[in-house]
Amino acid sequence: MADSFLLFEPDASDMVSQKLVPLFDDVILPKMWEANQPPEFKAESLVYCYLSDESLTAAIALAVEQQWVVAVLPHPKANLARRAFSLANSPEKALAEFQQAEATKIDVLRCNHQVVLNHLVVGHSFNLRPGGHNASWRQRIAQTWQNIRKIGDIKPQKLSLTTGSDTCLETSLVGLVIIEHAQGSMLSKRILTDTHCNDGMLESMLLAPRSIMEMFRFLVLAMFGRVVKKPRFLSLIKSKSIQVSSEGELEYWHDGTLSKANSLTIDCEHRALSILPSADMLCQDSATAVKESRKIANLPEGEAINALAAKPLPWIAHAAKEEFKDLYQLLRDNATTSPAFLTLMVLSTLLATIGLYASSAPVIIGAMILAPLMAPIISLSMALTRQDPSLMTASLGTLFTGLCVALGFAASASFIIPMEVITPEISARLSPNLLDLGVAIISGIAGAYAHARIDAAKSLAGVAIAVALVPPLAVTGIGLGWLNIGVASGAFLLFLTNLAGIVFSAALTFLALGFAPFTRAKKGLGIALVAVTLVSIPLVFSFNRLSEEAQIVQRLQGKTFNEVLLRTVRAQSTKPLTLHLQLVSEHSLNDQQLDGLKARIEQELGRSFQLEASIIIRR
Repeated sequence: MADSFLLFEPDASDMVSQKLVPLFDDVILPKMWEANQPPEFKAESLVYCYLSDESLTAAIALAVEQQWVVAVLPHPKANLARRAFSLANSPEKALAEFQQAEATKIDVLRCNHQVVLNHLVVGHSFNLRPGGHNASWRQRIAQTWQNIRKIGDIKPQKLSLTTGSDTCLETSLVGLVIIEHAQGSMLSKRILTDTHCNDGMLESMLLAPRSIMEMFRFLVLAMFGRVVKKPRFLSLIKSKSIQVSSEGELEYWHDGTLSKANSLTIDCEHRALSILPSADMLCQDSATAVKESRKIANLPEGEAINALAAKPLPWIAHAAKEEFKDLYQLLRDNATTSPAFLTLMVLSTLLATIGLYASSAPVIIGAMILAPLMAPIISLSMALTRQDPSLMTASLGTLFTGLCVALGFAASASFIIPMEVITPEISARLSPNLLDLGVAIISGIAGAYAHARIDAAKSLAGVAIAVALVPPLAVTGIGLGWLNIGVASGAFLLFLTNLAGIVFSAALTFLALGFAPFTRAKKGLGIALVAVTLVSIPLVFSFNRLSEEAQIVQRLQGKTFNEVLLRTVRAQSTKPLTLHLQLVSEHSLNDQQLDGLKARIEQELGRSFQLEASIIIRR
């Protein structure tokens, strides 16, 4: 049977002789660790290591070379070893666990031939390493605040990676974290769920946030322990080895110690170290080397690499053109004046016109869903955001064509239908106000988001109903057919309100979603903002008038004056003010009583008005 040894550092001599050696039931041979004169033990020797992290790293390399069986004891200066080997809190507990354990072989991680005890970090890890989430609340808050303060100074690095299967990729990363396994840490529960200490594979976590806001959100959620799944900016590679290089010298953290190298070669030596595992260290005999896996769909590529590398992170993520080529192609198709577009414009206009004459809300809603005008407007928003002249020209041309078709067919229908009556549905579109602009802005945000996110595309019909582009155009055409400038101008103002609001908010949404940098989008946003401002001027007056009417109704409705109840009140802010009242009385009212009632209401309002009343006798 091979001898058992206890390795310790010189400064722990007294503690070892007085407290540690007496804990052993069997004969133990203490041996002082000296880095300049490393010990030599026979193969299969059982070596207990009571060492700091720095000394233990060298001892593990020696154990692999001389084929020892290692048992790692908890040490005050061995926090990395505590996490790597899931050690007990005290030597007494650790020795009790080792007495029940059987020797097993685990993997050893090396960087440029040097043993990595816990983790290797290139750039910033943001607590994505074993033990990074195990701090106290106070420590986590302090660490989060420290990370948030330095976000603005972080510059992604352009790195070249080569995996064990000779897969090469070039990308831009804020940080690269490499570990052998994540057992016993929060990482194993949240991100690296299939991790083993003896499967012959290393785990690489590639941090590639595109913006400060994305990183800020992650840090805040991580502080509260809510990061229950892999964040979108985190890519994963599981491989036997990985090589890392850059255009300049690499700075990296080897188990918390800053080092430099021109390139890094990280290897996982399969089952190279024999150990006595702790009770919490799960070593599965069935764990075998698996096929290399890569989850790298969200890594920066193409022009996005150079856009991010060696520059501070932008506040909002910027997507490269090839990263949303499908969306861009869709928007180009939507900006084309196709036969389908013209057909739907004609049908939706005629349907809306009939619905307006019939004052039928369901028919008008059907026209809203049929109308294809939203598509070129969203394309125009993207063109303004990215300053794309060809897309802007195409979308403006399609929009103008749709406008002419709607006005022409609505005006023609007004000649054919022998009715010149302002129905309630027509009247509802003659006095737009700031509330209509609010609807347009929200609809523009929803429309842009639905185009940018496939999972939200099913909401486009709801957006079309909310914003109602064709009915105002149909009313404008009807007004032109009647030669009624008041009807035509009021409805066309509503259309311009919807158009300006949608274009501005959709362009702002595309900017927020990262489809263009602010420096490129600011000119288009400025144009859209000017349009919204100009349209808002008459809307403000209309909204003030609406607010004034609402205040009058609130002051009068349900009140009793001269024993007459004002059941229904409707105000119309014309000159002079007109009040439509429904009066409830127990007897009929003569002219003198009506004049007295009018005078009493004028006294209440502090202004004169024109009265239009209907009288209900209640007995």
